[in-house]
Amino acid sequence: MTPKSAERKTDMAENTNLETEMTEQTAPEAEAKPAGPSLEELAAQVASLTEALNKQKKATDNASSDAAAWKKKYNATLSEAERAEAERQENERQLRAENEALKRDRTVSAYSNRALALGYDADLAAATAEAMANGNMDAVFDGIGQLIAAVKTKTATENLSRQPSLSTGTPPTASTVQKDEENKMRKWMGLNPKK
Repeated sequence: MTPKSAERKTDMAENTNLETEMTEQTAPEAEAKPAGPSLEELAAQVASLTEALNKQKKATDNASSDAAAWKKKYNATLSEAERAEAERQENERQLRAENEALKRDRTVSAYSNRALALGYDADLAAATAEAMANGNMDAVFDGIGQLIAAVKTKTATENLSRQPSLSTGTPPTASTVQKDEENKMRKWMGLNPKK
Protein backbone atom coordinates (compact mmCIF):
# COMPACT_ATOMS: atom_id res chain seq x y z
CA MET A 1 0.00 0.00 0.00
CA THR A 2 1.33 3.40 -0.96
CA PRO A 3 1.31 6.36 1.44
CA LYS A 4 -1.19 8.25 -0.73
CA SER A 5 -3.73 5.43 -0.77
CA ALA A 6 -3.40 5.08 3.01
CA GLU A 7 -4.12 8.80 3.41
CA ARG A 8 -7.16 8.50 1.16
CA LYS A 9 -8.56 5.64 3.22
CA THR A 10 -8.14 7.56 6.47
CA ASP A 11 -9.75 10.67 4.92
CA MET A 12 -12.67 8.59 3.73
CA ALA A 13 -13.09 7.02 7.15
CA GLU A 14 -13.05 10.46 8.80
CA ASN A 15 -15.67 11.77 6.33
CA THR A 16 -18.04 8.88 7.04
CA ASN A 17 -17.60 9.38 10.80
CA LEU A 18 -18.41 13.10 10.43
CA GLU A 19 -21.48 12.37 8.34
CA THR A 20 -22.87 9.90 10.86
CA GLU A 21 -22.21 12.33 13.73
CA MET A 22 -24.03 15.13 11.86
CA THR A 23 -27.07 12.99 11.13
CA GLU A 24 -27.19 11.84 14.74
CA GLN A 25 -27.06 15.44 15.97
CA THR A 26 -29.67 16.80 13.54
CA ALA A 27 -32.15 13.95 13.96
CA PRO A 28 -33.13 14.72 17.59
CA GLU A 29 -33.40 18.43 16.79
CA ALA A 30 -35.76 17.72 13.89
CA GLU A 31 -37.94 15.56 16.13
CA ALA A 32 -38.03 18.18 18.87
CA LYS A 33 -39.30 21.10 16.73
CA PRO A 34 -42.71 21.10 15.04
CA ALA A 35 -42.86 21.53 11.24
CA GLY A 36 -44.16 25.13 11.24
CA PRO A 37 -44.40 28.15 13.51
CA SER A 38 -46.40 27.81 16.70
CA LEU A 39 -49.89 29.21 17.18
CA GLU A 40 -48.58 32.05 19.37
CA GLU A 41 -46.07 33.06 16.70
CA LEU A 42 -48.80 33.08 14.04
CA ALA A 43 -51.08 35.22 16.25
CA ALA A 44 -48.23 37.67 16.82
CA GLN A 45 -47.60 37.89 13.06
CA VAL A 46 -51.29 38.50 12.35
CA ALA A 47 -51.40 41.22 15.01
CA SER A 48 -48.32 42.96 13.59
CA LEU A 49 -49.69 42.78 10.03
CA THR A 50 -53.06 44.20 11.19
CA GLU A 51 -51.27 47.03 12.95
CA ALA A 52 -49.22 47.79 9.82
CA LEU A 53 -52.36 47.75 7.69
CA ASN A 54 -54.13 50.17 10.03
CA LYS A 55 -51.12 52.51 9.89
CA GLN A 56 -51.20 52.41 6.07
CA LYS A 57 -54.95 53.12 6.01
CA LYS A 58 -54.47 56.07 8.35
CA ALA A 59 -51.63 57.41 6.19
CA THR A 60 -53.74 57.05 3.01
CA ASP A 61 -56.66 58.87 4.64
CA ASN A 62 -54.34 61.66 5.79
CA ALA A 63 -52.86 61.97 2.30
CA SER A 64 -56.32 62.13 0.71
CA SER A 65 -57.51 64.81 3.10
CA ASP A 66 -54.29 66.80 2.58
CA ALA A 67 -54.74 66.60 -1.20
CA ALA A 68 -58.35 67.82 -0.91
CA ALA A 69 -57.26 70.70 1.34
CA TRP A 70 -54.52 71.73 -1.10
CA LYS A 71 -57.00 71.58 -4.00
CA LYS A 72 -59.39 73.86 -2.09
CA LYS A 73 -56.56 76.29 -1.35
CA TYR A 74 -55.46 76.19 -5.00
CA ASN A 75 -58.96 76.84 -6.33
CA ALA A 76 -59.37 79.69 -3.85
CA THR A 77 -56.16 81.33 -5.05
CA LEU A 78 -57.08 81.07 -8.74
CA SER A 79 -58.00 84.31 -10.34
CA GLU A 80 -61.32 84.79 -12.05
CA ALA A 81 -59.62 84.57 -15.47
CA GLU A 82 -57.99 81.25 -14.59
CA ARG A 83 -61.32 79.83 -13.40
CA ALA A 84 -62.99 80.97 -16.60
CA GLU A 85 -60.20 79.35 -18.64
CA ALA A 86 -60.58 76.07 -16.76
CA GLU A 87 -64.37 76.11 -17.33
CA ARG A 88 -63.86 76.93 -21.01
CA GLN A 89 -61.47 74.01 -21.42
CA GLU A 90 -63.92 71.64 -19.70
CA ASN A 91 -66.78 72.84 -21.92
CA GLU A 92 -64.59 72.43 -25.00
CA ARG A 93 -63.73 68.88 -23.97
CA GLN A 94 -67.42 68.05 -23.53
CA LEU A 95 -68.30 69.59 -26.91
CA ARG A 96 -65.58 67.59 -28.63
CA ALA A 97 -66.87 64.38 -27.06
CA GLU A 98 -70.42 65.18 -28.19
CA ASN A 99 -69.16 66.04 -31.69
CA GLU A 100 -67.32 62.71 -31.95
CA ALA A 101 -70.45 60.85 -30.82
CA LEU A 102 -72.58 62.66 -33.41
CA LYS A 103 -70.06 61.97 -36.19
CA ARG A 104 -70.07 58.29 -35.27
CA ASP A 105 -73.87 58.16 -35.23
CA ARG A 106 -73.99 59.85 -38.63
CA THR A 107 -71.48 57.37 -40.03
CA VAL A 108 -73.44 54.40 -38.66
CA SER A 109 -76.65 55.82 -40.12
CA ALA A 110 -75.04 56.32 -43.54
CA TYR A 111 -73.68 52.77 -43.54
CA SER A 112 -77.05 51.42 -42.46
CA ASN A 113 -78.86 53.26 -45.28
CA ARG A 114 -76.41 51.95 -47.84
CA ALA A 115 -76.84 48.41 -46.52
CA LEU A 116 -80.63 48.73 -46.72
CA ALA A 117 -80.28 49.88 -50.34
CA LEU A 118 -78.27 46.73 -51.08
CA GLY A 119 -81.08 44.52 -49.79
CA TYR A 120 -80.13 43.92 -46.14
CA ASP A 121 -83.01 43.59 -43.71
CA ALA A 122 -83.21 46.36 -41.08
CA ASP A 123 -81.64 44.44 -38.16
CA LEU A 124 -78.80 43.02 -40.23
CA ALA A 125 -78.15 46.44 -41.80
CA ALA A 126 -77.90 48.08 -38.36
CA ALA A 127 -75.58 45.38 -37.00
CA THR A 128 -73.36 45.48 -40.09
CA ALA A 129 -73.22 49.29 -40.04
CA GLU A 130 -72.23 49.25 -36.36
CA ALA A 131 -69.51 46.70 -37.11
CA MET A 132 -68.21 48.85 -39.99
CA ALA A 133 -68.03 51.92 -37.75
CA ASN A 134 -66.17 49.93 -35.09
CA GLY A 135 -63.79 48.43 -37.65
CA ASN A 136 -64.91 44.88 -36.81
CA MET A 137 -64.42 43.30 -40.23
CA ASP A 138 -65.28 39.78 -39.02
CA ALA A 139 -68.80 40.94 -38.17
CA VAL A 140 -69.03 42.80 -41.49
CA PHE A 141 -68.17 39.66 -43.45
CA ASP A 142 -70.63 37.66 -41.34
CA GLY A 143 -73.31 40.17 -42.30
CA ILE A 144 -72.38 39.86 -45.98
CA GLY A 145 -72.59 36.07 -45.69
CA GLN A 146 -76.05 36.34 -44.13
CA LEU A 147 -77.17 38.66 -46.95
CA ILE A 148 -75.91 36.22 -49.59
CA ALA A 149 -77.73 33.33 -47.90
CA ALA A 150 -80.95 35.38 -47.73
CA VAL A 151 -80.68 36.35 -51.42
CA LYS A 152 -80.10 32.71 -52.41
CA THR A 153 -83.18 31.49 -50.56
CA LYS A 154 -85.28 34.37 -51.93
CA THR A 155 -84.14 33.61 -55.48
CA ALA A 156 -84.87 29.90 -55.06
CA THR A 157 -88.40 30.57 -53.82
CA GLU A 158 -89.04 33.03 -56.65
CA ASN A 159 -87.83 30.52 -59.20
CA LEU A 160 -90.08 27.84 -57.76
CA SER A 161 -93.08 30.14 -57.90
CA ARG A 162 -92.37 31.02 -61.57
CA GLN A 163 -92.07 27.40 -62.64
CA PRO A 164 -95.03 26.37 -64.78
CA SER A 165 -97.15 23.59 -63.50
CA LEU A 166 -96.88 20.25 -65.17
CA SER A 167 -99.58 19.46 -67.73
CA THR A 168 -101.10 16.09 -68.34
CA GLY A 169 -101.40 16.69 -72.10
CA THR A 170 -100.01 14.55 -74.89
CA PRO A 171 -96.30 14.26 -75.18
CA PRO A 172 -94.75 16.12 -78.10
CA THR A 173 -93.88 14.15 -81.19
CA ALA A 174 -91.38 15.00 -83.87
CA SER A 175 -94.05 16.32 -86.22
CA THR A 176 -95.62 18.59 -83.58
CA VAL A 177 -92.22 19.95 -82.60
CA GLN A 178 -91.38 20.68 -86.24
CA LYS A 179 -94.79 22.28 -86.76
CA ASP A 180 -94.31 24.49 -83.69
CA GLU A 181 -90.89 25.64 -84.94
CA GLU A 182 -92.34 26.39 -88.36
CA ASN A 183 -95.15 28.41 -86.85
CA LYS A 184 -92.68 30.40 -84.76
CA MET A 185 -90.71 31.24 -87.89
CA ARG A 186 -93.90 32.16 -89.80
CA LYS A 187 -94.96 34.39 -86.95
CA TRP A 188 -91.56 36.07 -86.97
CA MET A 189 -91.92 36.70 -90.75
CA GLY A 190 -95.40 38.05 -90.24
CA LEU A 191 -97.26 35.10 -91.80
CA ASN A 192 -100.21 33.23 -90.37
CA PRO A 193 -99.39 29.96 -88.63
CA LYS A 194 -100.20 26.57 -90.16
CA LYS A 195 -102.89 24.46 -88.57
